[in-house]
Amino acid sequence: MMNRRHFLKLGSVAAMGQLLVDQQSSAQTASTALPKAGADGWMSLLNGRDLSGWYTMLQRSGKGVAEKRKMVTMEEGMLHIMGNQEGGEPAEPGYLATNQEFEDVHIRLEYKWGMKRFAPREFAKRDNGMLYGLVGEDKVWPTCVECQIEEGDVGDYFMVGTRGVQDDHPNGLFGETLGANGWSTPPSSSLAPKQDAGRPEPAYSRKIKDGNFEILDGWNTVEVIWQGNRSAHIVNGRTVNSAYNLEYPDPQNAGKFLPLSRGKIAIELEFGEIWFRRVEIKSLKPS
Repeated sequence: MMNRRHFLKLGSVAAMGQLLVDQQSSAQTASTALPKAGADGWMSLLNGRDLSGWYTMLQRSGKGVAEKRKMVTMEEGMLHIMGNQEGGEPAEPGYLATNQEFEDVHIRLEYKWGMKRFAPREFAKRDNGMLYGLVGEDKVWPTCVECQIEEGDVGDYFMVGTRGVQDDHPNGLFGETLGANGWSTPPSSSLAPKQDAGRPEPAYSRKIKDGNFEILDGWNTVEVIWQGNRSAHIVNGRTVNSAYNLEYPDPQNAGKFLPLSRGKIAIELEFGEIWFRRVEIKSLKPS
């Protein structure tokens, strides 16, 4: 089996950006104000040392346990997930989430698969995911939108207790009107009533990407442009999926929905080892 140092040498370590949230502001979970950006506008959500600004949630064991089991660590300046000793505590799914909520942001991460796999998925595809718009109760799984990070499926949408309309792409092309700062024009309003009418309460649904640009044995860049209640998923520089009218159930009014335009960001803990050398955001709001 490949040892850790040899594995890490296969990809250069990207320099960590400015720490996004200090210990004082970490407690302000309702704040959406972004800290001062670097010269290029990007802000790292990782400080390269510890998990300040984040918390973990496991399906059975709850909050704060994944760190103790070494399921989530910071090593050599990178976020290491499921690098814990095989054969120890039975693996369980969960996520690592920000304390802070965000809106109108460009999210960018770089990941590479590790070698370890855990029961019950020793022979299944390696699976992870970036969650955004995480709102409401902490549970596995929370109300959110997932940008899938799974072998062969990177860029799929999973609507977890949420709903949305996938953009038309008759020529297999997403993102033709998308720019680095989001969209300058709204989606066609004539499509929304027809496609949204009569949709049931959401549970889980999947919107399949168009295009396969992931690198199975190297570093990959996954981006989410999340503007209002519209988003796009970009894999290694190609837009493979986009959706609009992202909504979640109104907790105060049964049968009603609210725009999903604000929430926490999270990274899944599934049953396969994975490294993240970059997790960062950039505001889409005019400066």
